[in-house]
Order: sequence, then C-alpha cells, then structure tokens
Amino acid sequence: MAGITREVKVIKCWKYLEAEPPIPSIRVEVHGVKESVESAFRLDTGYPGQLLISTDLYEKLGLNLAELPEKEFGVYRTASGLVEMKRSQAKITIHDLGIDMEVIVETPRRIFFERNLVGRELINRLKLLLDGVKGEDCIIEYE
Repeated sequence: MAGITREVKVIKCWKYLEAEPPIPSIRVEVHGVKESVESAFRLDTGYPGQLLISTDLYEKLGLNLAELPEKEFGVYRTASGLVEMKRSQAKITIHDLGIDMEVIVETPRRIFFERNLVGRELINRLKLLLDGVKGEDCIIEYE
C-alpha cells in the first residue's frame, strides 16, 4: 500500500527524556489555582485523556480546590486493575507550539502517582515528528 508524500518543514526539535529506552516528551506549563508550573511531560499514546499528572503536582497547583463534581471523575482499566481518576479543569500553555487552551487534568484518586503524561486526546491535536533514530521530538508544519 502506497503512502502519502508530503513536504514537511521542521520548526523546532528537542531531545527525548533520558531513560532506557528514551522517552518522547513535550514541555507543558499548567496553570493551577495556586500557581503555574512548567515541566516535561511524557507523550503516552496508551493514555486516552489529555493530561495525567503526578499526585504531588496536582496538589501543588491547587487543582484539588477546583475539581469537577465526583460524578465526572473517570475510571480507566489498566494492567493492574481499575483506577479511578479525579478531574479538574485547568489552562495549559505549550510555549513551543504557541498553544494556550483549557484541558481536563487527571490524577489517580486513591493511589500515589509520580509521572506527568500527555495523552492521545491532546497528542491528536498536535503536529509532531517523533524521530527515534535521533532521539528527538520535532514541531512540524505541512499542507
């Protein structure tokens, strides 16, 4: 099956997060009730939501003060069973892409979580090139 050929313009690239194997990521600034924090977020195509953040960051940003009603909390099936998620609305900025938008931020309700992830719902709005050979994520443009 033949693919589509496109002329692609690479705008900016940055290195994957160091790990074994390296991890594609993007810098996101999350604006909470108490403060704003910018951090590298892993790109995770296995997570269907927008942003999944660490328990500590959720509390530091004060998102627990602006949670959605409990009936709007989510539940995901994982390899270790069902995980209930608290949800809060927040504004994010992705400076490299010139994006300011409202998103739903989640963190597990009853377990301690240590990672910051960008999920498919947000990834699918971005034009990114994942160059595994070079270990880089790149912002791209094409028609």
